[in-house]
Amino acid sequence: MRPHFYAIINQHAGNYRGREIWHKIQDYIIGLDIRLSVLISSYPGAPRDYAYDLASDLPDKKSNIVILAFGGDGTLHEVLNGLLDAKRKHPLPLAYIAAGSGNDFARGAKLESARHWKKNLQELLKVDHSNNLNIGVYQLNKNPKKHYFMNSFGIGFDGAVVNASNKSKFKKRFNYVGFGAVSYLISAIAMVFQAKSYSAEFEGNNLQKKFPNAFLMTVTNHPYFGGGIKIAPDEKIEMHDLKLVVFQKNNLIQLIGNLLTIVFGSFQYKMKSVYNKTLKDDFSLNVDSKQLAQIDGQVLNEDSFKLNFSRTTYPFWIPTKSEK
Repeated sequence: MRPHFYAIINQHAGNYRGREIWHKIQDYIIGLDIRLSVLISSYPGAPRDYAYDLASDLPDKKSNIVILAFGGDGTLHEVLNGLLDAKRKHPLPLAYIAAGSGNDFARGAKLESARHWKKNLQELLKVDHSNNLNIGVYQLNKNPKKHYFMNSFGIGFDGAVVNASNKSKFKKRFNYVGFGAVSYLISAIAMVFQAKSYSAEFEGNNLQKKFPNAFLMTVTNHPYFGGGIKIAPDEKIEMHDLKLVVFQKNNLIQLIGNLLTIVFGSFQYKMKSVYNKTLKDDFSLNVDSKQLAQIDGQVLNEDSFKLNFSRTTYPFWIPTKSEK
């Protein structure tokens, strides 16, 4: 049975490149045997609301319905959380066409970038079943509500850079020409001199560890963040675990050298001031100071962080290695 796609479109993705790409996709699929219903995002948070409404209103049984998220990592994050918030017994599979500035999930899942939308669409239309992919789960400050991420949760430098990049006057220009990661690197250069280290504690997997000078702390589900930078080069989205990577700041020169390893070499695990741990069980992170954080590129500002992390899976309707 061919799928019926319910597309949730963020036309603002990539500084309105999303609108141009979606118009091309619509022109391309005219005349093709594709069942498609379209919802256009009209306000901040709309993708999450649309996904929740669809998952709540559509019959909770096995069907041929597939939710298609079109946009960047933030759009996919909102759609995924909206679908999971509905708590269906039979979850609606999630498809994705990348059209954002960073597109880190697309890299981690080995999907085509926004500029190759036609190939991405053609591969999507060959898919005939969903596959469960690993996603991260977190609970914040003793709140029992669960939130989900498919890329990463970063505290400190990572959050400060994303916040600065989102506010940068350069971001729109780079996004429009498909080089959104450049604005991230520009912001990173500025924030490395401004962001401060902080104290953090990790507990889980039969281990307790303190980080008195944490600078960048990221829990990630695949190698990439910041538009293609390999923060965890050995992590894979198909693996049933999460990776914790912590950069510690002893002095500024050492820190800059460590950060350069992820940009140019991806050999940061060899650095003594960089801690990494593959985590298959639940764990917690505590940060008792005000910090900026980012979750799949969305900024969170809290006075402190008491976080519990776990994992789950969700059915994604995307090409796998064997289908490519």
